[in-house]
Amino acid sequence: MRVPRLIEPLLNKAALDIVDAYKSKLLNESVTYIVPAIWGAKEKGKMDTVQEEIYQKVTPMIHEIFDKLNMDCHTASQRFTIGYMIKGLIISKVTYMLEVLKNRLKNDFTLQDQDRENTLVYLEPIGNA
Repeated sequence: MRVPRLIEPLLNKAALDIVDAYKSKLLNESVTYIVPAIWGAKEKGKMDTVQEEIYQKVTPMIHEIFDKLNMDCHTASQRFTIGYMIKGLIISKVTYMLEVLKNRLKNDFTLQDQDRENTLVYLEPIGNA
């Protein structure tokens, strides 16, 4: 349990930092928008500036997680595999946080609409037109 206790806060920090810094952009994009930003490459075309910024922020955190794991990855394949899992976890956490945020915003908006409708029922017109 020592290793998960070491890396979980780093994974959470990476995801929280990304969502906090870029939530307005991320909420307006599809959930797949974050994938190239974490991997640092896009299958077709180039990443936009926000994706580049996210990649620049997340890369040191990924290296820090590697250091905390304190594992001797002797082959490039082993190193890629562990990086793949770390990046996948960050992507999962970010997309989960964004979906929760979207649901909360939607619920808040729905509640505001209901409150607005309920208050209109009790309004009395004043004056004559």
